[in-house]
Amino acid sequence: MKTIFSSLTALMLLAILTALPIAAQQQSQMQRQMQQMQEHMQQMTRMMDRTHQMAQQMQQQMQRTQNEQQRHQMQQMQRMNEHLYNMAGQIKNALEGHQMMLQNREMMQDQEMQREMERLREHMNQMTNQLGEAVQSMERLQERFRQQSVPNG
Repeated sequence: MKTIFSSLTALMLLAILTALPIAAQQQSQMQRQMQQMQEHMQQMTRMMDRTHQMAQQMQQQMQRTQNEQQRHQMQQMQRMNEHLYNMAGQIKNALEGHQMMLQNREMMQDQEMQREMERLREHMNQMTNQLGEAVQSMERLQERFRQQSVPNG
């Protein structure tokens, strides 16, 4: 009887010790994901700041422009810039929602749920990067337009 009890105790101890590294690894992975979500949210805030600054610069440039065609082009750029600002805000909200889901322990105990959360994280990462590239393109367009609208001489 004692050997059965010892064997069961040893098996339970082995099971616990094997599960500890897995739990620690999952905790570490979740912490990395949370950190990445924080970084992406900060990146979205910076993009919102950049697009807001671009909007102010375009508004000032529109007020100085006498050419009606250039003013119309600036208005179109202004609208596109507003869309990028709104997208950054929406992605930031989605990232906050994703972070809240990561903090839900019951939800994250399910292996399939963890895999789907990882896929979602990858998609959010792609959207963040793509929006960053779009904002950079808008900044280049604005600079190009500004250079073209400055009178020579």
